[in-house]
Amino acid sequence: MPVPRQILMPKLGLTMTEGTVTEWPLAEGARFARGAIWLIVENDKVANEIEAPEAGRLVKILVPQGEAVPVGTVLAEWEAEAGVQVPPASAAAPPAAPEHRWRKASPVELATARKLSESKQTIPHFYLATEIELGRLEALRAQRNARGAGIKITLTHLIVAAVAGAMARHPAVNCVWQDDGFVELEGVDVGVAVHTEHGLLAPVLRGADRRSLDELAAEMGALIERARAMALTPGDVGGGALTVSNAGMHDVTWMSPIINPGQSAILGVGAERAVFRPDAGGAPRLAREVGVVLSCDHRVLDGVRALAFLNDVRAVLEAPQALFDR
Repeated sequence: MPVPRQILMPKLGLTMTEGTVTEWPLAEGARFARGAIWLIVENDKVANEIEAPEAGRLVKILVPQGEAVPVGTVLAEWEAEAGVQVPPASAAAPPAAPEHRWRKASPVELATARKLSESKQTIPHFYLATEIELGRLEALRAQRNARGAGIKITLTHLIVAAVAGAMARHPAVNCVWQDDGFVELEGVDVGVAVHTEHGLLAPVLRGADRRSLDELAAEMGALIERARAMALTPGDVGGGALTVSNAGMHDVTWMSPIINPGQSAILGVGAERAVFRPDAGGAPRLAREVGVVLSCDHRVLDGVRALAFLNDVRAVLEAPQALFDR
């Protein structure tokens, strides 16, 4: 009788210490071919499909779906079998629902639901909101894009650049809470929320404060493409202290997002609005503004430090020449 082999929780990134068994596509006793998906593991809101290295049979599942365990934990036992031919699997019928249609969550949706539920329950959120005037920034952005040189710059590129610079100047923001203490991060990595047809992902732009505006825009574009193609690598996810989530294209004025697990803040960005503000003489003046909400982990940041950071971001975006000179 062949000796069972082990399926271990894989290490899918440099900072990964544990993962969640999102799904066992195979039942105990099922036979599989080489390359078949035998396990789906969640790490930092990304579902990773793990392939069988060779044909065989799943002997025993030791860690059930939904359980988080450290890297290297034995998840199941299997044995190799040569020449396995696997018949097509029949789809399992969803639970009966007389009035409503039930749909199984995708691995990404399930990972997002679990992680954000955990975040809201365990992280003490507080929120700071402000308006940012974009008149000067939009004029400079239009001039730059009209030249047709380099990558077309978006408002999100400029917000991420402003946030990265402010994080470098406010190291208290570039920290996360872990094991009853603070982890002071070495580099400035900024997450970018991306909506995909499979669910919400938040890949991380590494070294965002050290990049030129063109470099930042190019790398963000590549990250977003990989996210939408479900082709993110382990190096694209995890780490960072803050994510930028721009929902302005959906015509929302204010958005108070939930902090991603493992981070300490997230900046929600709304749509640009035309509003009247008084000028120096008190007369109405038409301005273009965007509303932003900074969600913070109160274990890491207090109101004073978080406001200093948010005001810094606003000041840079309202006097934005330095962003275009990067």
